[in-house]
Amino acid sequence: MESSVLQLTDSTWVFPCHPDPEKLQPNVGIIISGGQTVLVDGGNSPHHARSILNALDELNAPPVRHIIYTHSHFDHFFGAQVFGAPAIAHELCRQRVQEMALKPWSYSYIEDEIQQTPERAIGLRNIARVMDEWRGFRVIVPTMTFTAGMRLYLGDLRVDIEHVGGQHSPDSSVVRVPSEGIIFVADAYYPPVPDYRQPGDTADFDLLARLLADETIQHIVDGHSTPLVRDVALALLAKREG
Repeated sequence: MESSVLQLTDSTWVFPCHPDPEKLQPNVGIIISGGQTVLVDGGNSPHHARSILNALDELNAPPVRHIIYTHSHFDHFFGAQVFGAPAIAHELCRQRVQEMALKPWSYSYIEDEIQQTPERAIGLRNIARVMDEWRGFRVIVPTMTFTAGMRLYLGDLRVDIEHVGGQHSPDSSVVRVPSEGIIFVADAYYPPVPDYRQPGDTADFDLLARLLADETIQHIVDGHSTPLVRDVALALLAKREG
């Protein structure tokens, strides 16, 4: 049976994004070392997260120790409750997630919100579209936060989290595994979300170039496309900048 995950290095895998962008299922990073598993993001819904959990079983992965939230957009953390693990995030991300946790999430609540704030309609309808069940749903609020960055160790494996901000979401962070040459950038360099996007908004190639200035990085995983090796990412960056 073909694996549902893509192995990138000895200690890192990706549960890949759905090929249909309408599904809003982003890449979820999996880091396994020292008898521990850390996830980079937690899925867009409990349904999505259960598929990730099945993939962890395929890998015989140890229990999830932490989930790192890259930013506070629902598709990156609305599945976190499935894993039974605490979340880590930038302090602004935690504030935003806390606000979302206080909402009485349901299809009727979403429709009411659309009526009151029609400028948010696209994002709210996206949530309604991917959530197949609201019973028992809860938002997992991060219990560990940082300002500039944070470092974790999974046995001898170092994991670095860095707040980078950006136009997509000011609470965006990236996750590096230096010894593996990998960086999970999620949506950090993407344009603003559709609800707030203006004509002419494009990806933040300056941010991407700054991240790739670290020559040890060999694998780049963003939120909603196929992971790239360094040479391909640099070629695409040069083409778009030109």
